[in-house]
Order: sequence, then C-alpha cells, then structure tokens
Amino acid sequence: MSHFAEIDDKNLVLRVIVGNNDEPDEGYSWIINNLGGKWIKTSYNNKIRNKFAQPGDFYDPDKDIFYSSEI
Repeated sequence: MSHFAEIDDKNLVLRVIVGNNDEPDEGYSWIINNLGGKWIKTSYNNKIRNKFAQPGDFYDPDKDIFYSSEI
C-alpha cells in the first residue's frame, strides 16, 4: 500500500488516503485521474518527507517535508 496526502493551495493537508501499490505509481495515477487535486506521497513508517502526513499538517515544498501545525 502507498499513502497520499491531499494538500490545498496553502499546503495544508486536507486528507490522507491509501492507494494501490502493485505497480509503480499506479495508485497515484488513479487518484489524479479520479479525484483530481494535488497529492503528495507520504510514508506510514516515516521513510520519506519527515513524517506521516495527517489532516491539519502542512507540506513544505522547498524542504519536501510534512510538518505538524504546532511547529
């Protein structure tokens, strides 16, 4: 499974969903084609982008990380 965070135009995480990961980027393609919006891959085990994104977190595109709103 792969996880994707939807972010708004202010880089606020709106929701996180699970995508299919049977083939590279298959889940991402389905999400874009069916849901639209801007989606960033997140890692449940924190291997990429600093932390697992949650609604209310923010995405920093310059650092390519998610961070909690408390920071």
